[in-house]
Amino acid sequence: MLKTNRGFWKVFFLTLITFGIYSWYMIHKMSQEANLVDPNGKKVGGLVAFILLSLITFGIYALYWNYKVCNKFAANVRAGGTEPKFDGSKYLLWALLGSLIIIGPIVAFVKELHLWNDSNKVYNAQNFPEGQPAT
Repeated sequence: MLKTNRGFWKVFFLTLITFGIYSWYMIHKMSQEANLVDPNGKKVGGLVAFILLSLITFGIYALYWNYKVCNKFAANVRAGGTEPKFDGSKYLLWALLGSLIIIGPIVAFVKELHLWNDSNKVYNAQNFPEGQPAT
């Protein structure tokens, strides 16, 4: 079963304690789970691609990557029968335009975490109907 209880403060403090390494772990897990919940779509790059392409493009790839991941999670939530409250377009709006009010990128990240949790709930309900992983 996929985790459904990721929260901002836990990620924030673990990232601080590990001097940023936990954020790399989150990117790795997010790419794995985004590709898992949408097996028919085009795959998103993993951690190495994220780091290298983000450096080469001065951060533009990071925005594009998060846009794609949010759209994959939103499509999975939609497939589960509910309309997602957040998607890739809203991520870009918060991350870019929200930068003008300083807290926009943080809001975008928090909403992305909630969307990730919602997508994992849908995935778990579809693949583990009894609430327990298959043995």
